[in-house]
Amino acid sequence: MSELKIPGKLMLAGEYAVTLANHLALVFSIDRFISKNYSQLVNEKGVKYGLGSSGAYAVLMTKMENSSLSDKDIFRQALILSRQTQPQNSGADIAASTYSGLLLYKNGSFPERIFFPENWNLIVGWTGKPAITSELVKKNQLSSSFVKESDMIVRKMVDFIKAKDFEKFNQEIFLAEKNLEKLSGVLTDKLAKAIEIAKNFGIEAKISGAGGGDNVIAFTKDPKISQQIKNNWQEAGIIPLDLHVYYKK
Repeated sequence: MSELKIPGKLMLAGEYAVTLANHLALVFSIDRFISKNYSQLVNEKGVKYGLGSSGAYAVLMTKMENSSLSDKDIFRQALILSRQTQPQNSGADIAASTYSGLLLYKNGSFPERIFFPENWNLIVGWTGKPAITSELVKKNQLSSSFVKESDMIVRKMVDFIKAKDFEKFNQEIFLAEKNLEKLSGVLTDKLAKAIEIAKNFGIEAKISGAGGGDNVIAFTKDPKISQQIKNNWQEAGIIPLDLHVYYKK
């Protein structure tokens, strides 16, 4: 019997608005895992990459206690477990680690799985500085206009992903980032540099998650451009992470 392993996650959009009931996010699982015996969601020094390790751990503990549960029941129970220590947890990370793949998630509901076009390449740059998500969420009071804009961007992203319209999707990445930058403490110099580098190649990048550190993400259709962006990130002290969207079988 193979060892139980649970995937981590990255946020595509809606990372703040989804902390409010009935609001939306796009989240996806990635091909790095946590198990009883190891974690690929931290580096060799134990520093978190910002890949949803806390949520993945809650799902792991839930599955280890009862492996026969349905995904719905694992999601419910893992979210209860997670909220004992993180009361503001939206559940997006739990959803990604439970169901896997790219998910449209509404706080208070079960997720809908959608699929990225196969020729869209994910690139991820890690700043080397963990974000303290709970503090950033507490620090920022979300205006109704911010939340409305965030939900609209998420819905449009879903439409453009399903339509395989990369150019319009790329523009929504830009709009999602601009909306995030309205918040306090989100954009750091290193994140801004990573976004600027991608833009130099005609690609929009954005913060994934709460900001203040952690990761920046982007998508390309050209592996050569992906590599050029990653090379330039590396030169700027931004660490490319070799990650892919993970769909469990």
